[in-house]
Amino acid sequence: NERIELKDNGFSYELPTNKAVVATFTCRIDGQEVNLAVIPDGSELTLTFRPEGSNLRSSNRKSLNYKMQEIEQVYAEMRRLSSKQMALQQAGAPREQIDSVAALARPVFESLQELHRKNIDEQKDNFLGAYGVSYLQGLYSDEQLDSLIRTLEPGVVETARMQMILRDVQARLRTREGMPFADFHVDTGNGTVSLSDFVGKGKYVIADFWASWCQPCIAEMPYLKEVYKKYNGSNVLLLGITNYEKPEVSRAAAQELGLPWDQIYCPNLEAMETYGISGIPHIILFGPDGTILRRHLHGAHVGEILEEYL
Repeated sequence: NERIELKDNGFSYELPTNKAVVATFTCRIDGQEVNLAVIPDGSELTLTFRPEGSNLRSSNRKSLNYKMQEIEQVYAEMRRLSSKQMALQQAGAPREQIDSVAALARPVFESLQELHRKNIDEQKDNFLGAYGVSYLQGLYSDEQLDSLIRTLEPGVVETARMQMILRDVQARLRTREGMPFADFHVDTGNGTVSLSDFVGKGKYVIADFWASWCQPCIAEMPYLKEVYKKYNGSNVLLLGITNYEKPEVSRAAAQELGLPWDQIYCPNLEAMETYGISGIPHIILFGPDGTILRRHLHGAHVGEILEEYL
């Protein structure tokens, strides 16, 4: 982050050319932040900031920033329609009226996907290709995503965003269903606790990755309590793995929620990164020998899947 001084309501700034990244300029006007993202592709750009929206001009009509602006305009339309739909829902509007706005948003969403797909095919040497991969990653399997990322130019793949996605993809490939479990270790201050202290010891293990700040995680607890009540003392072990919060906070939350099963209190993202988990709750079923049997379990599905194996 760098502050730029305005002179005569304007500024001049030079960026080193690097088509693989994006730079974001933020201008505060009457207390409102106005943002404009640009790709430093070597073109001379004129940025104009207004509360109602920003735009750019360039003498180079081939500048990547025109394609960037095209995407941002579609995003703006999506946000407008989404806000309108939400306002109608909150106002208790008739379903037909809400659905009509949703119908307008659908082709906008599809056009955005098409823009990103086109950029993945045509802009492999710059940020637009990476942007497309990042936006569409949920539509691909991890195998497809891994191959797709590797079609981008090395300078693009080496950017922080692509490296983060690639790291998560490779972690999920290493820990996909049918693979042996991947161990991780947490320093408790009084020693080390590891996943291998619980997994691969001859019992089925249901591992729940959660945190006290995650409301969907809390919503899973009644289902897990039913499983614990039914199988406690058998060849099934429940294990909580808290993430990205202080252990004392996690410990207090587990006590308040009345969770009687074992917990690994992980204060960082190491556990999630080991398994390529980008969002919680995430529940994994391990076999008695440590094989990863199922991932992405939720709700009553946890008990149903466990029954199949038992």
